[in-house]
Amino acid sequence: MKKLLIPFLFLICFLGLSSKNIVKTPINEYKNPIILRATVLNTSDTFIAYWQNDFRVRNPSVCDIPYDQYKEMYDIYLTLSKEDREIVNATKDLLEEKYTIGDIIRTLVNKFYPNNQKLKSEKQKLDQTSIIVIATVVALVGATSISILFILKNNKVIK
Repeated sequence: MKKLLIPFLFLICFLGLSSKNIVKTPINEYKNPIILRATVLNTSDTFIAYWQNDFRVRNPSVCDIPYDQYKEMYDIYLTLSKEDREIVNATKDLLEEKYTIGDIIRTLVNKFYPNNQKLKSEKQKLDQTSIIVIATVVALVGATSISILFILKNNKVIK
C-alpha cells in the first residue's frame, strides 16, 4: 500500500508543478500609453513667492501670527531641501527689510516652541572646583571656631 501511495503523491506534485500558470490577470497591459511631462519647480522660489504674496500679506505683524498659520507655513518650510532652506533663510523679507526670512522663522519657532534646555543652561551652576573650595573654607572656619572655643574653655575664660 505504501509503495503505491508514494508514487501517486509524486505524480500529483509533478503535475501540479509542471502545469501552466492559469492566472488570467494582465500584467502591465496598456493599449495607449500616456506620456506625462513633469516640470520641476525650484522649491526655494515657490516658497519665497508664497512667503511674499500670501503669508506676509495675511500676517504683516510677526508678533501677531496665529499658531495655525505658522504651522501651515512651517510645514511647507520643512519640505524644502537643505540647499533651498539656505537660499530661503538668506532672502530679505519685503515688509521688514532689516530681517531675513530665516530670522523671522527662527523667531516664530522660538515663540511657539521655547527651548527649555536653553533656559536651564542660562542658570549658573557651580563647577566641582568651586564646590571643593567652598567646602574647604567652611570646614576651616568651623574647625577654627571650635579650636578657639576649646582654648578659651581650657584657659577658664569661659565656663
